[in-house]
Amino acid sequence: MSQFIHRLFTTVLSVVLFSAVLAGVQYTFFGGDQLGFGLLLGIYSFYTAPVFILGGIPAAYLVDFYLKNRKELNTKLGNYLQSFALYGIAGITVAMVYSAISGISAGNYFFTITESIQSVLIGLGAAIVYYHIALLLQINWEKLKKQYEQEQQQQGAR
Repeated sequence: MSQFIHRLFTTVLSVVLFSAVLAGVQYTFFGGDQLGFGLLLGIYSFYTAPVFILGGIPAAYLVDFYLKNRKELNTKLGNYLQSFALYGIAGITVAMVYSAISGISAGNYFFTITESIQSVLIGLGAAIVYYHIALLLQINWEKLKKQYEQEQQQQGAR
């Protein structure tokens, strides 16, 4: 259960950060000043939260299950790139499924190249945000703090 709570917390942070980025981009570049940043943040959070929760959490479980059962690469960079690519593919898949469901429910059975590219970029962006927040939450901050304090004491003793 704690793993689910951890993923849910990661998802909530990802929704807020991803929505803030989207709201900031619209507010800055696409004339979103009519609505205001706070309202845009709320609107984007309202639409992205269900997708992150209903699509992102199961996709993250599948990616992590695959990575756990797969042989690790020799380098940390290789492992990072492999995980990054798999999370990206999962994000793109979730975004495309969401676009297909919302398009079909609106009676739109064909998608333009622009809509497809937009879905791919949004899914990739969401996956990048989620993956990096998950990496940041894996860091043992207390261990790093103790290590830093020990280094400071060693330098002070010299």
